[in-house]
Amino acid sequence: MNSGLSKRKAFLQSQKNQGHRITFGFAGIADFRSFIGQEYIAGMLKAASDYDLNFINFAGAIKYSFFDDIDFIARYFKTFRFMKKPLIDGLVTWTSSFCELTDVKRVEDTFNSIKPLPMVDIGYLDLPGIPSVRIDNEYSISILMKHLVIDHKYRKFAFIGSETSSPHLERLKCYGQELQKYGIQELENSVFLLKEMNSADIAAAVNKMLSCHDIRDKKEIHCIVTPSDLIASSVIEELDKHGISVPRDVAVTGFNNQYSGVFARSPVTTMNLEYFKRGYAAVELLIDRIMAPREHFDTLLVPTSLLIRQSCGCFEQSILEAAEAISNSEEPAFSLSTKEDFRPFILEKLRQIFPNLNENKLLTLADSIFDDIQGQKKESEILRYFQSLLQDLRKEGLFVNSEVQQKLTLLRKTILSFLPDLQKNQMENIFHQLRILASVFIEYDTIAPREDSYLMNTLSQIAINFASAKSGRQIQDVLRYQLGEMGIPGIILSLSENMTSDLGSTSLELILPEPPADIQKKLPFKITDPAFIPKFFFPQGRRYSFMVEILHHEDKYFGFAFLEIGNPNISIYDTVRTLLSNALNTVYLREGRSKKRTMLLTGEELKGILNLSEDDSSEVHNGLKASEITGYLLEHLSEMTDLDKMARELSVSKSHLVRRAKELTGYTIQTMHEKLKIEQAKKLLQVDSLKLGEIASRLGFQNQNYFSSVFKKNTGMSPRAWAKRYLH
Repeated sequence: MNSGLSKRKAFLQSQKNQGHRITFGFAGIADFRSFIGQEYIAGMLKAASDYDLNFINFAGAIKYSFFDDIDFIARYFKTFRFMKKPLIDGLVTWTSSFCELTDVKRVEDTFNSIKPLPMVDIGYLDLPGIPSVRIDNEYSISILMKHLVIDHKYRKFAFIGSETSSPHLERLKCYGQELQKYGIQELENSVFLLKEMNSADIAAAVNKMLSCHDIRDKKEIHCIVTPSDLIASSVIEELDKHGISVPRDVAVTGFNNQYSGVFARSPVTTMNLEYFKRGYAAVELLIDRIMAPREHFDTLLVPTSLLIRQSCGCFEQSILEAAEAISNSEEPAFSLSTKEDFRPFILEKLRQIFPNLNENKLLTLADSIFDDIQGQKKESEILRYFQSLLQDLRKEGLFVNSEVQQKLTLLRKTILSFLPDLQKNQMENIFHQLRILASVFIEYDTIAPREDSYLMNTLSQIAINFASAKSGRQIQDVLRYQLGEMGIPGIILSLSENMTSDLGSTSLELILPEPPADIQKKLPFKITDPAFIPKFFFPQGRRYSFMVEILHHEDKYFGFAFLEIGNPNISIYDTVRTLLSNALNTVYLREGRSKKRTMLLTGEELKGILNLSEDDSSEVHNGLKASEITGYLLEHLSEMTDLDKMARELSVSKSHLVRRAKELTGYTIQTMHEKLKIEQAKKLLQVDSLKLGEIASRLGFQNQNYFSSVFKKNTGMSPRAWAKRYLH
């Protein structure tokens, strides 16, 4: 056992001896139709199992759902209320996954707000004090270019990537360094950077390249290097439209081993970015941080590996190895007349071909082969044997078609080497059946996940059952009897008394599987802060993994659920959230459980606060309306006032913005922003579960003391005094 592993194990055991099993979380946003997020989470789950850790997954699912809405990111940020002690001891973050949905400053501020919680990041965004687990781009491009330059002898290259992606730009830099290392001159007009990674921009880049270079038969470009399989597969398709074949006319390479590369017209040679290993390594680094909170940790670079497919001009390694195996398996023809002569010879060969089979299975296979050679039975014994063997491999998740086909090739070569022609023909028929048998299993394995990923029949029935529920008790019954249908072992459900416009205090109402009687009798249990939900409500005496889902329907919130992770398909948990939320919305409306007030400022309130006119449409000719100014300020209540940024985003000069704001509202921008923040603060102070520090943070104040000072300046009262008066 290495020293790092032994230290972690010892530390974690000491924590358990004190009655505390370490719990870590994961914060990120992913399209779970892609395998990247799934692989990250799978790596973390494996590490949690190996190190006996609790795991709480805060990952947000985007894009795959039919129920996505434009407020997704705002809803997701509410999960940060869970991301603190004592609920979790540390957090693995994927900060860069947020950057396509919101600005970097907001991401930085949000994660900085939950310090000093120990964190480790697996993305490319640099956050002070948060070490990262990343791939080594320099090493990755190095081994890719070595294969292209040394193995293929390519010397003329082009590059197509995105100008807005920092990983792409870093890989472009490494690509340039590799060209210099090999003494290769960068071709003129050979680097094409996309503004957007969409089909139109990729097509434009390909057209521009073709206008600059004749690439047929590798005349002026040998290989197009891309930093993404998505780009590589689209480039291959665009080239095909021009009658240019990959890899015959030009080679193309990708980078991040995505599904798009596998299904490209020419399967893409790419880099395996080891998402599973990075998820696992991030958990190990997080344990190290929890063990030594004051120690400095550098970025950890995880080695990648080259995946050779066909787009670079090669065939896959399994195909090449099959040819080598056949050539190395030649046996002199000789005759074995009896089973006793045959058995020692064939057993030795079977041990070489099937090293993982136990001796009894090898003996059975040898007997099956002998029976088929002798023609003692009408039905092939080898075929029956492999039927059982392939079933076992599928059940254990070890069925790999290329490996099975290669072993069949070796077995066929071995047996046919000593058979007369008549028996050879008979055995050839059997091996043809074996190859078809393996192909049939592959077809079944291809169909099964496609059908199972959405569990359509099961989900349709469960959706009907949720929709039919007419009370909270009936909703609980649906959960009680049907969660298992989706492979979800349990749930901890906490619901608010009324649907509200924000996530407030809730009551823990349901735990499945049913807890012991002494815990069950504590229900319902009021939860004012989800991070402080008592740990005794979680499974006792065993490690657990949960997925957190906030329950909402449009702009109404009902509470939250911890769904115990069983089914590895992460999208299932968001599906349950959607079905459960829709059912709760119906029940709450039927029972009149709705608060009329809202936590958001309304248009009427704005007019009263800022003395706005009833209609500012007359101001359109000046290019800026009062509603545009107030709308912007409301959208940025969580930020400090930034006139330069505001002017830029409203497409006016800073001086015009300042002048028009004063003309339209009678206030400066800073004063107006402050007034809006204070009015919003009054609403938030009505939520008894929100602390002053959290309200200050939400409204972009530097700290709680400054917020209190500004609030008193505007209202004549401290926030606590105002809240107390309101509540009374």
